[in-house]
Amino acid sequence: MRAAFLLESPARELVHALKYQGWRSVGEFMGTEMGRRGGAAVRDADLVVPIPTSERNLRRRGYNQAEVIASALAAEAGIPLRACLERWSQAGTQTALNPMQRRANVSGAFVLAEACGDMVRGRRILLVDDVITTGATILAASRALVPGAPARVSAYAFSRTVPMSL
Repeated sequence: MRAAFLLESPARELVHALKYQGWRSVGEFMGTEMGRRGGAAVRDADLVVPIPTSERNLRRRGYNQAEVIASALAAEAGIPLRACLERWSQAGTQTALNPMQRRANVSGAFVLAEACGDMVRGRRILLVDDVITTGATILAASRALVPGAPARVSAYAFSRTVPMSL
């Protein structure tokens, strides 16, 4: 797991603008910057997969912020993008949860999309999200990809909190 920036100013303001103020274009900028800064983490990927958001957040925002970021990153890096994960449970917001609660909140939250079973086989998957806090979401998403038999799953977020632990 790696991140382009620490979740402090100005990265924090960019994340908040994307998630809470409807500034979708900020996500495009974030993804482009991630593509430029990603180095081997991006270069070595065969497929970019965004972390899905909840149906409630999708309705409220009108977009999945991780998919906006991932789409720009994939375009910048010339790597295919596919929404290969589906949110199985509608886990609530994790902002006020401690690490153990976060793991429980997203445990089993994701499943591999039926249409992507063969697409991930033997591929190096790059999961993309806006923020990594404890890594619980990334871990749950990685586990959901296992039935598809990817060669490797790595994760890259726009920002991360300090400290980052599983």
